[in-house]
Amino acid sequence: MGGILTWDSVCGGQLVGLTVKDELSQHSLMRQGSCMPDLQMVIDGNRLALSSCQAELSITDQAPDFCRLTSRATLHSGAVVTLEYEIHEEGAMFCNFAVDTPAGSSFELGECSVRCAVDTRGVRRMRWGHYTRQPKYKRDYSTVHAFAEFRMFRAAAEVAEERELFPYVSLSLGWENTRFFSNHLEFIMEDWTSYNDGPLSLTRSRVATADGDWQARWFFHEGSTVRITGSFRYRNRWGIMYGRARSQAGAQADPAVRNNAMGLRLAHCMYPYARKGDTWPWVSMPIKQVAAQNPQFFKGNPELSRVDEALAIGANYMIIHQFWMRNPGSNNEPVADYVPFDPAWLKSYVGHCHDKGMGVAFYVRGTEMWHAYSSFFEDFLQPDRDGLYADWNSPFCMGYVKCSPLHVSAHNYFHYTKSMRRRVGAGGVLIGHTGNANAIGSACFDVATAGEFSVRHDELLAHPESTAYYAHLACTGGNLISGNLPDRVVFSSQKAMAVCAAFGMMSHPFMEPGVSFEERVAYIRPLWDAMARLPGRITRLHNPAYIPTRAVTTASDHLYPSLWQSDKRQALLLVTNLNENPESGTVELNLNELELGSKPVITPLDVAGTHGEVQVDGSVVRLKAVPSLQFSAFKIG
Repeated sequence: MGGILTWDSVCGGQLVGLTVKDELSQHSLMRQGSCMPDLQMVIDGNRLALSSCQAELSITDQAPDFCRLTSRATLHSGAVVTLEYEIHEEGAMFCNFAVDTPAGSSFELGECSVRCAVDTRGVRRMRWGHYTRQPKYKRDYSTVHAFAEFRMFRAAAEVAEERELFPYVSLSLGWENTRFFSNHLEFIMEDWTSYNDGPLSLTRSRVATADGDWQARWFFHEGSTVRITGSFRYRNRWGIMYGRARSQAGAQADPAVRNNAMGLRLAHCMYPYARKGDTWPWVSMPIKQVAAQNPQFFKGNPELSRVDEALAIGANYMIIHQFWMRNPGSNNEPVADYVPFDPAWLKSYVGHCHDKGMGVAFYVRGTEMWHAYSSFFEDFLQPDRDGLYADWNSPFCMGYVKCSPLHVSAHNYFHYTKSMRRRVGAGGVLIGHTGNANAIGSACFDVATAGEFSVRHDELLAHPESTAYYAHLACTGGNLISGNLPDRVVFSSQKAMAVCAAFGMMSHPFMEPGVSFEERVAYIRPLWDAMARLPGRITRLHNPAYIPTRAVTTASDHLYPSLWQSDKRQALLLVTNLNENPESGTVELNLNELELGSKPVITPLDVAGTHGEVQVDGSVVRLKAVPSLQFSAFKIG
């Protein structure tokens, strides 16, 4: 599980304990006496706190993967509070809350607010961010796309305050046993509404750190006094996502740490899909989408031999992009139909992948929920083996999902992603891709593919801390997009390969017509070749940059070890230099943590494009002058 939540009926049925977990420890994030959402109201001039009320608290529904609690308390004769909690094993808690004023009751309201306070005194590293209610656009060559504005990678001392109700505030936390972040929190507020349906200027949000507590506070009413007369109800939905770094693969893995895409060498089959037409839907298809790229018209389906080509280079998983559909759509305009364009070809291509031992994921759009009503997955793919690649998997795509400045359907979107997990199975693969990853869209997924928008590229790969943050490694597995376009070239560079090796991530080299797949894989070929030397299926990742582990450690500031285990009781160690200059140092392994059998041996691997000036001394690996953005590889078994 991602954490432990505790409620207390004596404190108004509110949350009184939030403890997050990692591989080695538990971290309590709430001080004694604090509570969430800490509802407070100023009624008839008196400040009243829900925490001072006795509540009726009961379990109303329970299943292996979720439970529901309901709390009812009377704050005032005119303010009856109902809190309906929904808790999921993936690390999600939603609370539908309402304050009812019964018929015949009335009071003067001066203020109403909720607050989430996190005790950060024991935190070694911290960054936070938030979304606003203001639209922000991304400009493509032929159109613009609207999203919620976000401000990320903020330091603890920074303050955010606006006359609105922030829909999303996030917090990434790292402790003494990792370099960066191993846990991630998100606080959600679905609606921007004022208590008495008055001016939205009477609402306010403030995020700040004070006295060792990081606090986010939402005011539903502030700055004036209004009379509330029954019968009246104010309601909203808030929530908490509490994630941790992903370290295990397989259907039996805890969903909070599961990453079934761990170590997959992906061939992303990106054949063109655009078609012209004078009537809808084709008249809405943007033919030229990128200024530096010619129009990408449909050129037919790839030959089956391309599967063999990818397999020969080391690929073990195939993503089929949107060209598989009769109408593939284009970022919701036009919408995709999720009907196979050529069912016979699709069946043979998927079958050939399966015959060669490769899993397959189909492209879907995370903003087009109706793909769930099509039977394409059941008709062509296999649960617990195959998967889905969901582009734009975020509830914050304004106009594409139910998202506007006034409302974000976070609860619905989470359940939508949970339905996708049920569809592909606990052993299947879910890969997400969006501009800025969030736990609402990725808690049920295996990985989030970073690097969608050009404006985020410099920040994503600027330095290791920003990589760990923007790749969302404290909450889900990490992938990098491929650099097939001029504004993405850094993602098909040696730096991209080094970042993947350092953080236990993989990339998405594209298979395109007219270009050999070997050429597209060249930038990441050393990593692929090293990974291919580990037999079996990868089941576990040890990476002290963001996953607390006793299995591998280093005192170097610039060497990054990633240690992969497989179901064949063998392991692969990669040690990467992310410094700009050559780096020497040592990495120490605790082989007893790996369960590899008796007397495992550490053997340096001779892999083209890697650094070989190394020495093994028992369980210690010594590396000399590893060049910038290169790694050394070792097999253990």
